[in-house]
Amino acid sequence: MRIALALLLALVGCAWPAMAGAQALKVELLHTEQELRTPPAVAPVQRRLVATAPGEAVRLPLQRRQAGYWLRLTTDIPIAADRPLALVLDGPRSLGPVTFYPPGAAPVLVEQGEGAESHLLRRGWHLPLPEGWPPASVAYLRVNGTSSQPLTLALMDVDRVILAERQQARVSSAVFTTLMLMAIFMVGLWVAFRDLLYMSYAAYLVAIAAYAMLLSGDASEIRVLALLDASGALGRYALATLAVALQLIFTIRFLELDRLMPRRAKVLHVGVWLHFVLLAILLFGREHVYGWYYLASNGLLLLVLPFAVVIAVQAWHKGAALAGYFLIGWTPLLAVVLMLVCHQFGLVDLPWAQRLLPLAAVLQSAVLALALSQHAANRHRVALLARQSIERDPLTGALNRNAITEMLAAWGQIGHLGASDYGVLLIDLDDFSEVNQKHGYLVGDTVMQQVLARIRGLVRPDDTVARMESDMFAVVSECHRDDCEQLAHRLVEGFQRRAFSVDGVDVAVSISIGLAMSERGESVDAFLARAEAAMQSARIAGHSSVGLAADTSTVRARRRRAAAANAE
Repeated sequence: MRIALALLLALVGCAWPAMAGAQALKVELLHTEQELRTPPAVAPVQRRLVATAPGEAVRLPLQRRQAGYWLRLTTDIPIAADRPLALVLDGPRSLGPVTFYPPGAAPVLVEQGEGAESHLLRRGWHLPLPEGWPPASVAYLRVNGTSSQPLTLALMDVDRVILAERQQARVSSAVFTTLMLMAIFMVGLWVAFRDLLYMSYAAYLVAIAAYAMLLSGDASEIRVLALLDASGALGRYALATLAVALQLIFTIRFLELDRLMPRRAKVLHVGVWLHFVLLAILLFGREHVYGWYYLASNGLLLLVLPFAVVIAVQAWHKGAALAGYFLIGWTPLLAVVLMLVCHQFGLVDLPWAQRLLPLAAVLQSAVLALALSQHAANRHRVALLARQSIERDPLTGALNRNAITEMLAAWGQIGHLGASDYGVLLIDLDDFSEVNQKHGYLVGDTVMQQVLARIRGLVRPDDTVARMESDMFAVVSECHRDDCEQLAHRLVEGFQRRAFSVDGVDVAVSISIGLAMSERGESVDAFLARAEAAMQSARIAGHSSVGLAADTSTVRARRRRAAAANAE
């Protein structure tokens, strides 16, 4: 009995390797010196890889070369034509169609994804086995040498392939829908506030959503994207380049680089223009530039994106509003992009990096959308303060000093995102006490009400007007310094142009204006003090003058020089 059991175990032990090997897929890379149109009859094996079970993938790294590659495929198990096993090839789209010599059947040119006769795969190549795979038969596969990314070959159960394709389709649809909804939300913010910061981000979201769909292989199911998908590499390269350029434009505005770090901002501006130049070359050159285009674009990407993150860290230290959100959103996406680029260059083998790209893009987009939502909420709160504040001047109905102080405090929380520089214009009515003495306080009060109406007629609808004191008004305007200066001169000229009329009596009133621009980290009191100092300088200069406040760094330098002079 023991002898029989030992013999049985020995037989099972001998049969086990054969049973295990019966499910193997063997892939041999054949060494060929030149381009061959048919499978080589005799060729040395350059590399041999084996999959030990169905579903296990064979990963074959390749180097770029002018001539293509020939692969010899064998299996030790017979596969009937009706058996639910599919031979699946996965690799870079740049491989284009591949030539497959199935066992016992005529060669066939196999397209990838939706362009193939078989619609089993959304992307990749389904290599047909019309006669199955008879025992001891050989299949050949010819691929071009246009990519350095590895190829993946596997015998897959058809049901598992269908299930995996459905899961990936649901993920890509969810990613596309999420990104597009955020883009629509950003467009709504742009309509509400007319700030290009929101529109630049909306454009980036649309570009990255379309690019993610092209990568997933589902773009042909959406009419608008079907044209881009039909263009092949042109559509993918163009969308990727456009998305990077739009992201850099948004980064410059979001991190306030033109104000905080103008020299570094110029570097990113150059990066933006280089991407647009590459895009123009791509659109005109098309397939003639494909060979080097992805190297140039990915190389530029490896230079620009890490530099942008370093700048974001520096902007965060300099007090850029919401720069922390930028770093939280960008860090994982940058890591995935770097892994994907290194994979495309063949430096590392990370096939799963492409599947992480849409998820990382959604994470980044959600974080930055949250930051922009907070920015928009603060702006809305400022607008409500201006419209609903009970802090009103009893004579004119305008906001009073308390209301304008609250409003400036709210503006300080918004920061300088995008175009949200803002200035305070303090308007002094020149020698208005003489009007009261000459015409009486009743006429003076009427003129004061007309002054408010004229100021509102000269400023923009979004600007806020308040009465600070008896003969002093204030305008808070969201604009850059040059625009605020133009507004100040427009106000002065508007009062010079014509006098006020009260009961048939003309009353001439001129104004002097002190202008101060917002600066990060400055208190409201210090901000208004600079505006008042500018107004005092305008008063000294004479009627109808405009005084400009010095920035805080200049004020501190003057104080240091004065202190040093006093010490001497």
